[in-house]
Amino acid sequence: MAWQRKIPFGYMIEGGRVRPHPQESDAVRYIFGQYLAGASLLTIAERMAERGPRYHQHTAEWNKHMVKRILENTKYIGVDGYPRLVSDGDFAAAQGQRAGRNTYAPLPAEIRPIQAKAVCGLCGEKLIRGHRTHGRVYWHCQNPDCRQGASISDEVLAGLVDRQLRELAQAPHLLTAPEPQQTVPDLDALRLQNELTLALNRGGENPDYIKALILSAAAQRYSQLPDPTLAHDLERLQEQLEQGPADADTLSALLGAAVRAVRLNPDKTVELELVSGEIITEAKEESA
Repeated sequence: MAWQRKIPFGYMIEGGRVRPHPQESDAVRYIFGQYLAGASLLTIAERMAERGPRYHQHTAEWNKHMVKRILENTKYIGVDGYPRLVSDGDFAAAQGQRAGRNTYAPLPAEIRPIQAKAVCGLCGEKLIRGHRTHGRVYWHCQNPDCRQGASISDEVLAGLVDRQLRELAQAPHLLTAPEPQQTVPDLDALRLQNELTLALNRGGENPDYIKALILSAAAQRYSQLPDPTLAHDLERLQEQLEQGPADADTLSALLGAAVRAVRLNPDKTVELELVSGEIITEAKEESA
């Protein structure tokens, strides 16, 4: 049919040579980025239908099969004389992720608290847990400028984190809360304080009005004070660890209160970043 593409999406013929199409080549990279960030083929197709450019000029419609063909097309890594649009790493990661998505990976209970704090060890952005392939789960960075990740089984990851938590339990002196930052009254607090000062200077104001201003000003200033809950929880954990070895509940409390982030690196090493800024480093998969 006349409207069928004669050249892969992302390219154009200019001066008798194949060159990247300005809008379409950006769309190819967008599609790979969205897929590696966890979006499904159907979701990407819907987004492309909304934002363009068109896959076929006669219609704005996109479907998941168009997206799938783009993700599978090796021309985007510079073969057969086509200019490179996608890095080898991104293309390989997309193929691995496509294979992994064929097998559903339920989220084990022990991975749930780790997932909530898992970040990329390179850039610090949140990691997205993908699907299982060959018994492993692929974690990938949602930062489009990074897109690093690691393939590691749930069992191994949970074991590495458990090892780090047990190491932390042997050093309770590390369980310190970050120093509270000096707070500066916000505009609402200043406004209430000024209004109270003016009312007191004027004299003759209704006592109930003065009382309401005092309470409002105090509440506004109190809301800006640092929350002491974290420091209290860490102090309580310190006392528990100094009294005896950590059990499963204590290790869980350590992960919840003392750990700011679980940093997973592409080489499958795991680091715990504590709320104090300390780093517990590095547990590594034995067989990696």
